[in-house]
Order: sequence, then C-alpha cells, then structure tokens
Amino acid sequence: MSTVPKTKLGPSVITEYLQRVVEDLREVEGGAVKDSIPALANADPNPIGIAVATVDGAIYQAGDSKQEFCIQSISKAFTYAQALTDRGMDGVFEKIDVEPSGDAFNEISLQPETGRPANPMINAGAIAATSLVKNTAHGTRRERILRLYSRLAGRQLRINKTIHAQEHRSGDRNRALGWLLSSRDIIEGDPTDALEDYFAQCSVMLNCVDLARMGATLAAGGVNPLSGERVLDTQVVSDVLSVMYTCGMYDDAGRWALKVGLPAKSGVAGGIIAVLPGQLAVAVFSPPLDQHGNSVRGVAACERLTQDLDLHFARTERNGHSTVRSEYYLSEAPSLMRRNDAANEVLEEHGEDVRIVELQGDLRFAGAETAIRTIREAARECTYVLVDIRQVDDLARYVMPLLGRTSEQLENAQRHLAIIAEKGSEHTQDLDHPVTVFPTRAEALTWAEDRILEKFGGPECMPDKVHSTDSDLLSSLSDDDVAEIRSKTTRVEWPAGTTVLRAGQRFEGVYMVVSGNVEITRRSPTGERVELEVLGPGKSFGEVALGTDSRHMVSFTTLTDVIARKLPPEAVDEIEKTHPELALRWWRAVSTHAMRRIEERWRQQAGETHTAD
Repeated sequence: MSTVPKTKLGPSVITEYLQRVVEDLREVEGGAVKDSIPALANADPNPIGIAVATVDGAIYQAGDSKQEFCIQSISKAFTYAQALTDRGMDGVFEKIDVEPSGDAFNEISLQPETGRPANPMINAGAIAATSLVKNTAHGTRRERILRLYSRLAGRQLRINKTIHAQEHRSGDRNRALGWLLSSRDIIEGDPTDALEDYFAQCSVMLNCVDLARMGATLAAGGVNPLSGERVLDTQVVSDVLSVMYTCGMYDDAGRWALKVGLPAKSGVAGGIIAVLPGQLAVAVFSPPLDQHGNSVRGVAACERLTQDLDLHFARTERNGHSTVRSEYYLSEAPSLMRRNDAANEVLEEHGEDVRIVELQGDLRFAGAETAIRTIREAARECTYVLVDIRQVDDLARYVMPLLGRTSEQLENAQRHLAIIAEKGSEHTQDLDHPVTVFPTRAEALTWAEDRILEKFGGPECMPDKVHSTDSDLLSSLSDDDVAEIRSKTTRVEWPAGTTVLRAGQRFEGVYMVVSGNVEITRRSPTGERVELEVLGPGKSFGEVALGTDSRHMVSFTTLTDVIARKLPPEAVDEIEKTHPELALRWWRAVSTHAMRRIEERWRQQAGETHTAD
C-alpha cells in the first residue's frame, strides 16, 4: 500500500471553489483605495486574496492570499479582547458601550450623559479600548497587543514603522477624539501614549492566511487551531464576537447581518474578517473601499460564500457532533460474503487498501469540508474509499457536486471513491461526474473485496463455479468419504430471487453451492429485513438444523441464478445406518465447519460495531 503525495490528488475542491470565486471577483468594479495616508493611497487596487481557516486547523486559500497589508481597524476587535482580558466586562463597559452607532467609523459617537463611546469598533471606542490594555511587568501595552495578535495568527507579526509614522502624522482627528475622551475621564490623564499605541496597532502587517487563522481562533472559542494554545478566554471571545456582529461593519452592519450573517470586522486597507463560531473564519483582501469604508470585493466575496455555502448563522449545521461518525479499514469490517481460505488470506493481507468513512448529521460547508479532507487523506494511503452518507440528516445542495469532483480527482490519481446511499436517493442523481453508488454497506464492501481479489488474488479466490466435492463443508474429509456423500446428493437449481428456505421451516437438507450467490437474512424485532451473510460457490447452508427437529432462524434467498447439490434428510439417515463411522466423521466435519463459521461471524461482528445496515 503506497502513499500518494497530496499534489498528485490535485487541489482540494474547496480550493478550486475559492479560485473560481477570486476569478469572478476580478470582474467586480467600483470603490476607491483609502487616501488617508500615502501607504494606502498608493496601494495597488488589483490584488484579491481569500483564505478560509477551520477550527481544526485546515487552511484553504486562493488569489493574493499571501500578500501583506496593514491590519488597520480589524485590530479593534482583537485589542478589545485584550482590554476585556485585562479589565473584565464590567471594567470595560464602564468606559465603552456596546450599542451600534449607525455612524461612520471615525464619527464622534459619545453618549451625552456619560461620554462613553457607542462601541469599541468605531475609532473613539477603539482608542478607549487601547487605553484599557495594561502596561505590565511582562510587557508594555504595545508589546502585549502585538504579542496577542501574533499568538492568534500562529506566527510573529510586525509593526510597519513607515505606516506607523504616516498614521502618526495624519492622526489629528484621532488625537481630538483622544483628548475628548480624556475630558470625560474615559481615558484617564494624557491620552498621547494610548493614541500612539493605537496608531501602532493599526500598522501591524499580515496576510489573508494570518487573518483567517486569527478568526479561526475566535471561532474555536479562543484556542489557536494551529498551535493548540488557549489564547483567549471563552467568555471574552463570546463578548467580542457579539460586538463584531452588531457593530463590526459600521453603518453597513444591518445589511451585512441580513446578507452575510456572520460576526465581522473590516479595515480601510481592504481586509475583512468574518467568523462562523464553532466552525471557521474567512479572510478577504482587496483595497478598493465602498462608501462605508468596507472592501467592495471583500463584501462581495463574503456574500458569495454565504449564498453558495449556507454560512449565514441562521442556516448552519444543527448537530453538535462530528461529521465523521467513524473510519475503519476493510480488514476491520469484512463484507457479509463468505469467502474461501485463499480469498481470506488475500483480504487479510490487503484489507487496509480499502477505507470506509461514515458520515452523520447535517452536511453543510463545515461538515463537507471535514468529510472531503478526510476522504482525501484516506485516498493517499488506500486505493478505494467508501463513503457512507445514510446517517446524514440534511445534505446541502452543493455537497454531492463537491464529492463528485473529488471522485474525479481521485480517479486521476488511480484512486476510487464509492458512495453508500439509500436506494433511490435524490442526492446521487444528475451529478456532473458519475460516482459509483451502492444502496447498502454490504454491497459496497463486497464490491471492494472483489476489486482487491481481482488485483491481488488468483482465479481460485473468486470461482464462478466449483465442483461439489470442493465444498468447504467437505474439506476435512477424505476423497473416499467425499465421493460417498456426493453420491447421496441431487442437483438443484433456482432462478435469482427464489426463497429456498424461510425462517421457521424445519430441516430439509444440506445445500452445497456450486455456482451463484445465496443471501441469508432475518427479520428484526421491528420487522425490518436484516442482511446477515452472502454465500458463494463452495459454501453450504441448511446444516445448522441438521439432525434436529428445530426450525431455521433465518431465510435463504438466491441473489443470482444458483446451482447446488442437495443432501436430503433421508440420505443423512441412510449414512448413519449403513456407514456409522462415515457418519461420525461427517458430524465431526459439520461441527468443525460450524465453529469456523462462528469464528468468521465474530470477526464480522467486530467490524459491524462501527455501523449497521
């Protein structure tokens, strides 16, 4: 079993989707770069980057996702988190309110009675939040803010000194806000240091991948998915995301909530971060801004992703458990088909060339991303991947096309994807790329085993027809004993779909299959039909009730046209009367065969603990 490099599988379908979004965004026009400082005024308006980071560490990116830009007002959300950490909600709320202002980001939105800024996402509130971050023995306010940003991003970030100097030179309006806040005791004493730290925090450089990982840390409740470090307290994250949702997009916050429905924050360099709590974060960069100070293409990108992938908070997954219910190899859960020794040896050796992935719950974007990533990882090691979607409650419209495209990518790398879905499932119809679909897990496992036997086994592993003397039931007897018993049998044939024996019938003989397949089933306590096993050439059935007055507990139905040799009850009686020593050897063979079947069944049940059809 060889491992396939990720590059051979091609880019993930999620990455391909983001690449299409970026190309479509290049056609979006309008907006203008911010001209408040030279670094922004001289920015190239053409770059477009996008990154999506999940709470379990996956990252997808497209376009100019590695191009650095300054964080600007996106910093406000994270500095607010540090202020909450240092002062607590009560201490911060005493100085900064949390109400949407409905004003532009740089307006003077202070409460007449208290002088408190309306919220920490506008400039007045952000400057106040910066002032609340403490200077400690572990670092100055500025150092601690930069350290927080770096821990959130998972790498060391830096302040651009040139941009910081430009912000300092053009910061008179913010200085006026700072002194106004000082006059109302929102900032205690001289605001100059807090203002300089505010200018510095806006000058931190990052890219879309950094920003997406910072957002994913918020989505994960304060734990960085990359490092595993708890960076922020869960309650702090909850408070920050709440304010981002109501105030993060300034005077466009209402429309954003309707169209996108995610906590978000924008910056005048062209960055936007949007967070889907518990699942992922999106970061977009494109410099031209609209009249609200938000990136034109960034807003369009987030609206597109929300529409295409159902990311709006009101339309996301309902389940709180993992999408991947279980993963296991074929060797851990063999099919119901009873194989001969040669086949079992091959399957034991190569059973890890097939991986089964069971999915559950609501399968929307976050769940689909996890599923596709799991499938691709499995396909790196295994030739065949079986994906069981029967336990999926709600399958978003775009998931099956993504799985279809993933199947196409795997085939290009000589890997194969098959899906297990309920018979007649509408989800598996009208796919652009055809995918092999099975209605039951038993059929899928049998198909996978057949592929393994075709690849690694000889003709003896999958015989179309065997002589009745080669029946497993007779394998421990001598040639003379086998010949004597065979002389007592008669040839029987059934077309496909014939019920040979029903549950409740008494013993009618032993049947040794020469060709074709016979299925063993029973009824569950609720009346559902349960598949137990499939018998092929060389196998036998009916002997469980041999020599007793008991009734069969299961039914036997032909899946194909079947030819068998039947040893009737009267023949068994005759052997016992005329050949008692042969009868003893026959009974020993039957009991040995029964024990082997019990062992095989235990092995199958060990696999069936993963799931049930």
